[in-house]
Amino acid sequence: MAGYLTVGDVVTQIRGILQDDSGERWPDTKVYQSLNMGMLEARRLRPDMFRGVLDNIPQYDPAADAGTFIYLEQQYVPALVIYTAGMLQAFDIEGVEDQRAAAMLSTFTAKMITGGA
Repeated sequence: MAGYLTVGDVVTQIRGILQDDSGERWPDTKVYQSLNMGMLEARRLRPDMFRGVLDNIPQYDPAADAGTFIYLEQQYVPALVIYTAGMLQAFDIEGVEDQRAAAMLSTFTAKMITGGA
């Protein structure tokens, strides 16, 4: 499956947006929790992309799934990255992050509905 991204690749992209390459601010458990929420939200917005697994959406575990290929069409991965970063920032208590988080979550929804464009 050359060319497909692993969950670890996606987490690296998320950490890049958040400027948290070391995982000091957001531990893997929080990143994966938000990533898993993003998968559920993607299914809510685009159930057509999850035919055959509607009741069993992949939920990734930091201890076991970094090398697992992500179950999402590639053009939607950037939207998932944006969603996950936005959710992590929404958890933050600093007021400035709220606006950025809201913008990221809106971008995710728009990209999922418009085909990732």
